[in-house]
Amino acid sequence: MAKPTELAVSPREITGKAAGRLRRAGIIPANIFGHGEAPQAVQLEALAFEGLRRGHHATSMITLKVAGVKKTETALIRHVQRDPVSGKILHIDFLRVSTRDRITAKVPLRFEGTAPGAKIEGGILLHLSDFLEVECAAGEIVEDVEVDISTLEHIDDIIHAKDVKLPANFTLVTDAEEVVVKVNPPRIEKVEEVAEAPAEAAPAPAAAEGESAGA
Repeated sequence: MAKPTELAVSPREITGKAAGRLRRAGIIPANIFGHGEAPQAVQLEALAFEGLRRGHHATSMITLKVAGVKKTETALIRHVQRDPVSGKILHIDFLRVSTRDRITAKVPLRFEGTAPGAKIEGGILLHLSDFLEVECAAGEIVEDVEVDISTLEHIDDIIHAKDVKLPANFTLVTDAEEVVVKVNPPRIEKVEEVAEAPAEAAPAPAAAEGESAGA
């Protein structure tokens, strides 16, 4: 079980279009909702959230410490809205959860080992999925799930989602047949043959002086 990461937030009074002022100041508007309680408008430092992402805790349970409030909120990040052009974060939705709630979550994959099909046979290792969607108790979310790629011994060997060993009490939501990683055949460069240009025909000998062409 991943230990909940603490994140400091503050109550937010600025809403609507005026929230643009917060973003320009390095503050992200957010809401906390769910669990039968009224939604709460909050805000947080963009740098603090970036640190959370770099630490790979964005998919784990988070303890939200609201300034001026004794009670903490245990939550998951449910939605991150980004500017479609710049990619800058515009808004975050946090979902309140208890440790016993059954939830769906995307758990990152951590690839371990060496694939003989790539190292020995010269294949190309393709990582086709970076996470699996699972159902589990909120309090049992893990930071990542290990995928042992040493079983990929030959070209065209594949690990499907159903082959990944999940922790106890986890249910796979991702399509069981989805390919997670495979060994592709090595690329073979096709050498194009350049056709030789036909030899030029030798010019016909000139007729001797005084000879008629029709003779």
